[in-house]
Amino acid sequence: MNDAVPHDDSRPQAPDDLTGPEAHPADRATRPSGTVPASVGATVPVPGPQPESGPHPGPWPQPGSWQQPGRPPHQSPAYPGYGPEPRKKLPRRTLVGIVGTAVLVFGTAVGTGTWLLWPVIGDGAGRRADKGTWSVPHTPAGDGPSKMIRGLWVTDKAVVKALPDGVHAYDPGNGKELWTTPHPAGATLCQASTDSTGDIAVLAVRRDGDKCSTFTAVDLNSGKTLWEHALDTQKHFSDAGDAIARTGDTVVLSAIGHTTEALRVSDGTRLWKETDKLLASKGCDKEYVSKGYTGGHRLVRLQSCWTADFKTVNELVGVDPATGRAQWSHKLGKEGGWAKVMATSPVVVNDPATGDDRRMRLTVLDDNGTVRTRLAEGAETDRGLLTADGSPSANVQIKGDKIFVVAAGQKTDEDDHNKMVAWSLTTGQRLWERKSTGYLQSYRAVTSDTDDVLAYVAGNVHDPSRLVRFDPDSGDTTLVRRYRSAARAHAWIGSDPYVLLHHGRLYLSAGFVGERRDGDSADRQKSLIALPAT
Repeated sequence: MNDAVPHDDSRPQAPDDLTGPEAHPADRATRPSGTVPASVGATVPVPGPQPESGPHPGPWPQPGSWQQPGRPPHQSPAYPGYGPEPRKKLPRRTLVGIVGTAVLVFGTAVGTGTWLLWPVIGDGAGRRADKGTWSVPHTPAGDGPSKMIRGLWVTDKAVVKALPDGVHAYDPGNGKELWTTPHPAGATLCQASTDSTGDIAVLAVRRDGDKCSTFTAVDLNSGKTLWEHALDTQKHFSDAGDAIARTGDTVVLSAIGHTTEALRVSDGTRLWKETDKLLASKGCDKEYVSKGYTGGHRLVRLQSCWTADFKTVNELVGVDPATGRAQWSHKLGKEGGWAKVMATSPVVVNDPATGDDRRMRLTVLDDNGTVRTRLAEGAETDRGLLTADGSPSANVQIKGDKIFVVAAGQKTDEDDHNKMVAWSLTTGQRLWERKSTGYLQSYRAVTSDTDDVLAYVAGNVHDPSRLVRFDPDSGDTTLVRRYRSAARAHAWIGSDPYVLLHHGRLYLSAGFVGERRDGDSADRQKSLIALPAT
């Protein structure tokens, strides 16, 4: 029996230590003044996901349809997989962020996407406004569609951000730039790994007129480029898109129109190349198609093929990182071409029953690919669960025996509300759900290796932004930090920023940031914002 009850977290709560006109009554906290979670200061990994490259539901596009799985149904095919799907009520959706009560500041959409308005944060890296808050200006990548790249890593001494012109390291305390490593001559960033095991990041770059097929590795401590590798043009059909999937010291590199290869991260040695023989599966005769890899704790691959009677078989396979060979196989449903890997520790795959409403149907597998449990279904869809960059979804948090997903409903209201949903990994029971409330306020999952289930709640022209913690058992929310607004300055970070908590500091890495913008908005766009979280 499903005993999960929708919960409204907008009820009045006890006042916290933040007062003044921005302290909206509906957002007051339950925590005592001046306290924060004990685990907030723990070390955290880098965030995880990116734009959809959109695998086809079969070996090739289905007759009568140009649309690819992973692309929002209303999105123009001219920009495959970039940016959230457009909405009809654009004027309301474009007002996301924080401003002071003395001034209302209105954002405008560039292409598709939502602008986040922010309080005074300093003007450029190394120039901070108050209490260690600082930002990195937006770096143009050229006129083109909006694209989301996570590319944010943290070391013992620096926070490192992948930007269109190169890799930049900053002092976490004041934003001072420590070093910069330019991309190869004539190249601009088009993808980045989220995993930085061994303090090594892997990036994909594009040269003029070229595909996203050149890859580099950078030492995050020194900024030294360790190796550079270009993929060969493809010799078999692949639908993996531009992605970097990393598991330990193995990284799988994919690019449209090129053969997928796996390299050793530490020295760039090639380990294996994808071939039809490598993808061969029992019961299939032809048209073996790789649909993308996902790294993390395990390396897995989505793939499809045709049987002798021309039926499509979709499956998820566990991959040996050293050889690329399948270790186990899990057959997906008839709409498996729309499947997405949500997590790899354990493996969680979304295998929707239909490709129309895209309602989530999550299955949890054990280390042998056997079904561990199927999570109770609800009304959530996979819209917004971006997973095509080769890393697990940033919308998903796994803490102990529970999984927490920030998801959207089948119909999005005019205020862009979403919800946090919790399940038991053992029983599959739906434990609770908490819908975001307020004017244009929605949850963004916060990447952290603590036991805390955290979300960043975007503010708007009326309400401040907040960092909140969910009780894993009940779903009750507690305020960790409310961010005061400022009437004299603001900044834009793009829609759906990736949020990372590390050593008591919150980092917002730019989401969908368009390249077409006027001079005024260009001055305010930011690639990275650092805020205190304690």
